[in-house]
Amino acid sequence: MTTIQRVWRFKERIIEPKAIKCRKCGFISYPPKAACPRCGSREIEFIKLPRKGKIITFTVLRVPLRGFEDRVPLVIALVDLGGARVLTEIIDIKPDEVEVGMEVEAVIDRGAKTIDGATPYVIKFRPIERESSSD
Repeated sequence: MTTIQRVWRFKERIIEPKAIKCRKCGFISYPPKAACPRCGSREIEFIKLPRKGKIITFTVLRVPLRGFEDRVPLVIALVDLGGARVLTEIIDIKPDEVEVGMEVEAVIDRGAKTIDGATPYVIKFRPIERESSSD
């Protein structure tokens, strides 16, 4: 079982989103798959995605899904990570503050409990704090 201490110790390796890039058609797929979802080629290479990206679109779920009752409202977004699009949860922000084009970064956060009661830690995204300019 993975403990929070173990996750923290290896967080830099865990918060390293990896995808596949098809050598045939150039499609980038996250999470990685054994073959290209676009053309079916198995001529793929693993690539490291950037940890920062921008929100392309988002939705707010206000009806709780099983296992997420304590996380409503839940912000789900499509994030562009340099050509790869990632469907992910956005955390540490109020739903009415989320915007298309907002810059976000990958972090490790507690996921929903599994059927056997374990709590996994997964990659989610949170807004990048903007530096305030003093005029």
